[in-house]
Amino acid sequence: MTTAQAGADTIRIGGHDIKVGHGDRLYYPDAGITKREVMRYVAQAGDGLARYTSDRALALRRYPRGIDQKGFFQKRVGGYFPDWIETAILPTGKGPLEYAVGGDAATFVWLAGLGTIEFHAMLSRVDKPYLPDQIIFDLDPPVDYTDEVRQAALGLRAICDDLGLVSFVKSTGSRGFHIILPIEREHDFDGTRAFAKLVAGRLMQAQPDRLTLDMKKAARDGRILVDVWRNGYGQTAVAPFSLRARPGAPIAVPLRWQDLESPEIHPRGVTLRNFDAHAADCARAWPETLGPARSITPAWQALKG
Repeated sequence: MTTAQAGADTIRIGGHDIKVGHGDRLYYPDAGITKREVMRYVAQAGDGLARYTSDRALALRRYPRGIDQKGFFQKRVGGYFPDWIETAILPTGKGPLEYAVGGDAATFVWLAGLGTIEFHAMLSRVDKPYLPDQIIFDLDPPVDYTDEVRQAALGLRAICDDLGLVSFVKSTGSRGFHIILPIEREHDFDGTRAFAKLVAGRLMQAQPDRLTLDMKKAARDGRILVDVWRNGYGQTAVAPFSLRARPGAPIAVPLRWQDLESPEIHPRGVTLRNFDAHAADCARAWPETLGPARSITPAWQALKG
């Protein structure tokens, strides 16, 4: 984890002294967690946040008054951002937009000082924004986590293994798990989403009464959503090591597949309060760079066949 020096009012990290303003403000009133504690956690986990968001545009979910107050998403970089934060201008349907870019631990600490609780990252890198290098499956239960989500994740892994694809799993810090495939940058988002739907379809063949692709909650009939729809340009997924704006300050963390062999696993099992006990395992769960990236073309042909 990141080496940072934290005083009462500043955190020194990456050669920057970052002010902790209103450090005693309660960000998680239920758990008594303050803004100062949030910023210190982000400094502690900064290497992991930076590593897995390198060269990716960020979307920020900010709660400057704490999670019990209304928050908001921010994508556009403000004029008040320091010039040492890396940014990138990317096209959107409403014109070009300047985003903050991951890859630097100090950037996350400074953004946490704005009240950013959640960090979300794009599935493509800023140099080739239309060509994703990840596919993500979000297993989202209709109400809250049940063990069926864990079983679905393991089923999805088995399919990926059968197709010759490397897969990684992380907790979302919310209701389910994300399964991530590192892929070659050879297809646009329409292509990767179409491929993801084929993979999800194979999973659903085995569990048709438990899984669905339908985004409408009314049509799910209690089934787990296999969400492939975030595989689109401009869409994001919560970053590994990001806090979530939920009671108890849960954290989205990298997991090993063997962790999911235990029915005791829970996507909100790691929190700010117990992170120290899990930090070493989380840091070792994934390689420094997710990979190896695989071409999905052979798997796609196999699925069509």
